[in-house]
Amino acid sequence: MRSPQPVYLTSLLFFAAIAGIIVSASAESTLTVKTDPEGIEVWLGDKFLGQAPIIEKKVKAGRYILKLVDPAQHSSTTEELLIQDGEPAVIERTITGKFGSLKVNSNPDGADVYIATELGKTPLTNDFMNPGKYRIEIRAPGSRYKTAVTEVTIPKGETVTIDTKLNKGNFFSTRNIVSFALLAGAAGGATWGIIEQGHCRMYQEWLKKTTIAINKPPLQEKLDGASLGRTLGLVLGSTCLLGLELVVLF
Repeated sequence: MRSPQPVYLTSLLFFAAIAGIIVSASAESTLTVKTDPEGIEVWLGDKFLGQAPIIEKKVKAGRYILKLVDPAQHSSTTEELLIQDGEPAVIERTITGKFGSLKVNSNPDGADVYIATELGKTPLTNDFMNPGKYRIEIRAPGSRYKTAVTEVTIPKGETVTIDTKLNKGNFFSTRNIVSFALLAGAAGGATWGIIEQGHCRMYQEWLKKTTIAINKPPLQEKLDGASLGRTLGLVLGSTCLLGLELVVLF
């Protein structure tokens, strides 16, 4: 008669294997992810877990690819992560973006910030500066304050802050005096040209109406003089206006 022991042993091994599979399938742990800065997207494989900080998120044990995505800097990092049954996994990472940040404050506020082109008005924050060296110009509206110029180097993943107090300019500076002189010249030239234009029309009318030959030469001379004055006034006004535009531009 056959012994029942082999049958019993086989059944025992079968149920043990099934139990092992069930335990293995249900094995889980917790995952904590903290990042600096916060708000970084956390992906475990293809599954989105949320934005950091993630605190004791229940996950199945196993090997994963952990992906941290910075939505502001448009950058990401990946690493392999092993989560073991019953052993909490804690990940703490400092995320360095591929851009640098620039902050510009001025006293008074509302100054224009230029780096080749205008970036905006103070107080200004730009989180997408390519790392490198820059020449920053801070210009207050009008000519009451002097333009402040500074050079900065913006490293990758770091923030550079500029705090500037704009100094008031000298009202009687050479620039202002030249500007006023050119403005007066432009206004005076235009006025002169307009007055002489009126004289030209008047002398032309007199020439048409006069019938005495002896009176025509003096009137013609006055007409020629008025025409010359009109031309000189227009040339003077235009030249001063162009000069004023150049002074304001540079």
